[in-house]
Amino acid sequence: MISVIMAAYNASEFIAQAIESILNQTYREFEFIIVDDGSTDNTLEIAKRYAEKDSRVRVIQSSHIGMSAVRNLGVSESKYPWIAIMDADDIALPEKFEKQIKAIQENPKVVGWSTYVYHINTRNEILSFSKWGITSEEEFYNARAEGHLPGFCVPTLVLNKEAFLKAGGYNPKYTHGEDLDLSDRMSQYGPILTVPEPLLLFRVHSKSASMTGFFHHKLMTTYLVDRHRKRLAGIKEELTFEEFVEQNRKEPALKRLQTYIYELGMFFYRKSGLLYGEKQYLPSVFYLTLATILSPQYSLRRVWNQVLSPESRKRIQQAAKAT
Repeated sequence: MISVIMAAYNASEFIAQAIESILNQTYREFEFIIVDDGSTDNTLEIAKRYAEKDSRVRVIQSSHIGMSAVRNLGVSESKYPWIAIMDADDIALPEKFEKQIKAIQENPKVVGWSTYVYHINTRNEILSFSKWGITSEEEFYNARAEGHLPGFCVPTLVLNKEAFLKAGGYNPKYTHGEDLDLSDRMSQYGPILTVPEPLLLFRVHSKSASMTGFFHHKLMTTYLVDRHRKRLAGIKEELTFEEFVEQNRKEPALKRLQTYIYELGMFFYRKSGLLYGEKQYLPSVFYLTLATILSPQYSLRRVWNQVLSPESRKRIQQAAKAT
């Protein structure tokens, strides 16, 4: 059984679709905890209307304490052994929980399951397909042994509650990269793998955290990977994030410039995708050109994997017909 935790802040534009996508799951045995983080729009009212109609929905109010603390609050109020993380602007496809529960039953060592995703725009139109995550235990542990922190799409996650609590839950200090930090700590209890099917529509829009906090998130990710690699090397003295940032400022100017150029290219690639989704094609081409100039390997690989490859084109066509 699953406890679904949805953190919501000023999400009135999309939250109804997100809630309905959970209520329409083919797997029915779940509770649904929506934690409103002090919204100033009518997010709370929308959530309460669903709670009045469906006994599985429960709404909790908080006073804008931040995403990590909000999710911890939701988990503390949950009663089931698996926690599903859901964002208030995405759409879970109907068989998501059913297929993740099947994976849970077949793989008792695994402490978390994510899925592949489709990217959508504000009008729910399919933009691209993304294979986020690792699908085997061997590959997961090999990646960690090589100094990598395997990634995933956060709102696809279903996590083992016992492992979540043993790992200490989300760190409220982190406003970005909190999920990678959590998964790093949870990995001592088992792997986090991916069901190799797109089971979530991940919304791309200008107000999403992946856009507004992009550079902070990249810096936090760099810190977490650096921390992991030092632990592998047996270095016991760990830097705080603040100390890491200060140390980073002392790096040679050329190295810092190279990193900034590469990450700027990544940001422009995302901006291009956002503009494409809103049918602003000329600005989209402009930013894709900049992204390709600044980070050619990253940009060209992403365009191929997400849009142009035979698998991606087939998946996108199938999804477009189904939605």
